[in-house]
Amino acid sequence: MLPPSRFAALEPGASRTDLAGLLPARAFPYPPDHLRSAPRPAGADCEFYRSGRDLLAQVDLYRLCWSDGVLVSKDTLKAT
Repeated sequence: MLPPSRFAALEPGASRTDLAGLLPARAFPYPPDHLRSAPRPAGADCEFYRSGRDLLAQVDLYRLCWSDGVLVSKDTLKAT
């Protein structure tokens, strides 16, 4: 889970190394297919993080896209 306050602190253009202290140990491995296939920045690899702890509820997902170890975009995506 990535708390909203930490998501807000992530700045595109920063390196993964610089942001490591704000990121959870691992990304959410099961985003819905429609979110996984959403358009992304060219050449970027994207990861998804849950915005809330309740595993039984549908919560918004945060998408972080990286290129060469630099955050190139961040989005909030509706899980439904």
